[in-house]
Amino acid sequence: MSNRTTLLFALPVLLAAAPLSAGQINFVYPSEGSSLPAVAKTFVFGSVQPSTSAFLINGQKVTVHTNGGFIAYLPVTGGDFIFTGALDDGTTAQRRVKVRQTEPAGAPDALRLDFTSYSSDAELLPGDHLKVTAAGTPGREAVFSLEGVFKDRPLLELPAGSGRYYGSYQVKEGDQTGGELRARFKAGLFARGASAAAKGRVKIIAAPALVETSTDTVILKNASDGGYVMFLPKGVKLVSDGRAGGYRRVRLSDGELAWVDDSKVQPAGGAPFPFGYGSETGVIRLKKTDFGSSAAITLYDRLPYTAEVMPWGLRLTLYYANLHTNWVVYDSADALVKNVAFRQAGTGKVEIDLETGPGELWGYNVSYPNGSRSLQVDLRARPKVSLAWPRPLSGATVVLDPGHSPYYKCENSTRLPLSSFPYAAMAAARCYLDGAVGPRETYEVNINMALALRLQEKLSALGAQVKLTRNGEENVDLADRPKVAQALGGDLFISIHNNAIGDGEDPAAQPRGFSVYHYQRHSRALAAALHRSYLKNIDLPDEGLRYGDYLVARMTWMPAALVENAYMILPRQEELLNTPSFQERLADTMAEGVLEFFGAPVRGSAAKR
Repeated sequence: MSNRTTLLFALPVLLAAAPLSAGQINFVYPSEGSSLPAVAKTFVFGSVQPSTSAFLINGQKVTVHTNGGFIAYLPVTGGDFIFTGALDDGTTAQRRVKVRQTEPAGAPDALRLDFTSYSSDAELLPGDHLKVTAAGTPGREAVFSLEGVFKDRPLLELPAGSGRYYGSYQVKEGDQTGGELRARFKAGLFARGASAAAKGRVKIIAAPALVETSTDTVILKNASDGGYVMFLPKGVKLVSDGRAGGYRRVRLSDGELAWVDDSKVQPAGGAPFPFGYGSETGVIRLKKTDFGSSAAITLYDRLPYTAEVMPWGLRLTLYYANLHTNWVVYDSADALVKNVAFRQAGTGKVEIDLETGPGELWGYNVSYPNGSRSLQVDLRARPKVSLAWPRPLSGATVVLDPGHSPYYKCENSTRLPLSSFPYAAMAAARCYLDGAVGPRETYEVNINMALALRLQEKLSALGAQVKLTRNGEENVDLADRPKVAQALGGDLFISIHNNAIGDGEDPAAQPRGFSVYHYQRHSRALAAALHRSYLKNIDLPDEGLRYGDYLVARMTWMPAALVENAYMILPRQEELLNTPSFQERLADTMAEGVLEFFGAPVRGSAAKR
């Protein structure tokens, strides 16, 4: 018997038993047995028949859409919780979930003290601050100690009576290597105390260490819980001068720090770079390519970098670099890069400007190709598109990304088709859905594909070559979609999605409708053109043109946008998304935005030159 068959036979009966009367209640979300965060209220949705029946959940009246779909925002309590639905004909059904509970206070006379920091190992340099947080019984006198370094420094309760304790210690030159971090409540001769040990150990290091990225697309952040600042390939050297919370602190230059997941780097051979210096820059060579221009920058080690699209071209910033470029070799056939400028922008920081002219840079890619230490910067020129009706998009290749994959993702990295079992059985099957679902169990992944196929037809009729990141039932991992788009030769990328909200949010707290996202500067014009088209053509609430840190929107090789057409979880919008006429209108809307972005003239007028 296959694993899939075993799993399906093992599933318990999760939906309500067949009602005694003609009515039907189908709870869809949350799925049976699923775990919810510690919230006071959350939403539940599904469908009932007949749609004209009066419907209650836990005694509260719930509005039912004309097609039977419903969504309700209801109070919940911690622990095992049951939503009980009832129709006026006597039909009932239940949905059992688990709501996370806040930590119990314990017996009134029990003392409690726990670390809320240093759950993993940490490294500190002299001058760094060891900042400790703990939680426990309010109103106590607390102290903390670091093995081999200091003992019984005060922990302050802020605010008084809150049970939240804070302490700090600045590491000094000559402090020993460190070890276990402990805290305790002080107690008199006959009084009781409580103590705790941090899960992680604290090591005091004498000097920074040299590490290197151990995989491709390693992300550096401005803080361990902050935003992204760099995306680096494998083998790039970094100077690490601290570690905390599973992240390494990286010193890029004087005053510039970043944080990298400790699991994404490994020790590098050799000593750390002298402060501010890792490699010199050498000759810069430009070469005309089929897509525009390529610049090869001579380096003697793989250094970290950032790239930023500017109104006039691309600025590349190198760290641990000393400017020693005496030659720039231009290609007389290269019409894209007009000039190269460079400067030592600070200690160990070099800026190189590749000037293309306003509006001429379409996209870029930065890499260390084939194990090389020379940095290659590929720059894309604007594609040549016909703009002449009836096929104004001739010459353009558009890649459409029907968001998500048509599978449940289950334990042991197995995948099961959506037809394997109802969404309501997902939690019991120990699986999760890639994408959203609606009250009538419409899967977002299927709507996304339907919209992509309609848009493909319309853009193809306008002359574009249109390719999809997935063409049906195949699974394409999220991280691979930008790579697929580049491999398909795309000039433009649109990722098609439909929306949901997080557990505990109120579906009616604000108007909910469409939104359009971009990440890169050179993608904003595409997102703006799409958004203007939605404003003109789609009668749903406007949630705005947005900057969004989505992986598929971060690609640099072509303008890229992500659209959220509507909300799967709202009964009316789910019904619209299943309507062929509304799907046609959404496809027309996206096609109109693409035409505007490329600057196609209004049909019947002369093409722009």
